[in-house]
Amino acid sequence: MAHNINSKISAVALDFDGVIANLKIDWKNAIEQGSKIVGHDIKSLLLFYEECFGTPIFQKVSSETEKIELEALKKSKPVPHVAEFLQKLSEKNIEIYVVSMQSQRVIQAFLNQQGLNRYFKEIITREQYPTKQAQVQYVAKTASGKVLFVDDSKRNIENCKGLGVLSFYFARNPEPKDAEKAWYKLLNLIDN
Repeated sequence: MAHNINSKISAVALDFDGVIANLKIDWKNAIEQGSKIVGHDIKSLLLFYEECFGTPIFQKVSSETEKIELEALKKSKPVPHVAEFLQKLSEKNIEIYVVSMQSQRVIQAFLNQQGLNRYFKEIITREQYPTKQAQVQYVAKTASGKVLFVDDSKRNIENCKGLGVLSFYFARNPEPKDAEKAWYKLLNLIDN
């Protein structure tokens, strides 16, 4: 699903988990561990990050979550055909950003392992901005032109509608042929 296609795209902001990589994070465990740290039940890590951003308790919970993310990283695979897509964007001189609620360390480790780090201009994570909307807003202000935001969360797509970016919903855990079709659609959006 694309929105507001009306000018040349010069930058792409990609979500990490579900668009670049398929992580299998034990979110129940992450919430339990975070709840132990804060001394009460955390209903949503995303809401917790937003509400507690910049505080010592945010850092403690984020660090504990990072351990769980790093463990999941050991079994993670790239989304099919992502490397080819990134190469084509690079050939078109499109700036590529990661916008993610994972930690910088986790994303950097994965990109290094997969040989993908060279494609990215910048990685924006929860440590810098505690919401996807704030991350995409940062890219929109930083990029040299029109931004295409790609995410596997319809909620994130909806939350970023008012930011003046184009949006594309990328179905999570696609079959290789479905991922290839999605990347092809994205390249067509960029070329038109």
